[in-house]
Formats: sequence, C-alpha cells, structure tokens
Amino acid sequence: MKEIIVFTSSTCPHCVSAKQFLNERGFKYVEKNVETDPVAASEMRARKLMGVPSFIIGNDTIVGLDKHKIEQLLDYTVEVCPSCAQRTRVPKGKGKIKVTCKKCNEEFIIMTKNM
Repeated sequence: MKEIIVFTSSTCPHCVSAKQFLNERGFKYVEKNVETDPVAASEMRARKLMGVPSFIIGNDTIVGLDKHKIEQLLDYTVEVCPSCAQRTRVPKGKGKIKVTCKKCNEEFIIMTKNM
C-alpha cells in the first residue's frame, strides 16, 4: 500500500481540510509541518513544492487538496464493518471479495472497483 505524506503549515486552513478529509476516509498519513520542522521544510524545497497542502502518494505528487486525484492514486479504499463500524483497508479493483473484520471477526462481501 502506498504511503501518504502531507506537507502542511500551522496557519493553513486548507491543510486543516486536507487532514480532515484523510481522517474521515480512514487514510493513514505522515504529516510534515514545514513551519515547525526545518527538515520537512528542506525536503519540501528539495522536491520543488511551492504550496501547502502538498501530498506525496507513492511516487506521485499533488499540490493542493484534489480529493478525486488523491483517491485515484491510492490502491485501497477503507470499508466499514456493518456489525461494529471498524474501518478496514481493502484493495481496489479486485471485484467481489470477502472481508473479515479484525475487531469482531464478522465476514462481509463487498464489490471493489477502481476509482
């Protein structure tokens, strides 16, 4: 699964929206605040990124909160168990698959698709 890195700043309202979007979808990410972390700021400059939020997803870069593009680049979705509401990562594009919840062991069938 692809790692998500998000470059943010403390005063950016779009960064707040970006983190909220990722949290609501259940995507795990590494936040690098360029205001408080000089190493993150150097990394962002080295990548020639000029604005926040900026996302590194696998080998791809997105500057700005492009929700559709973020979901397209990820190779998984997050599904919710119908019994206990536990979130589970599920690979995209595998057709009909059986998922077993790690929390309650409930098995459920979902239809996966490419986004």
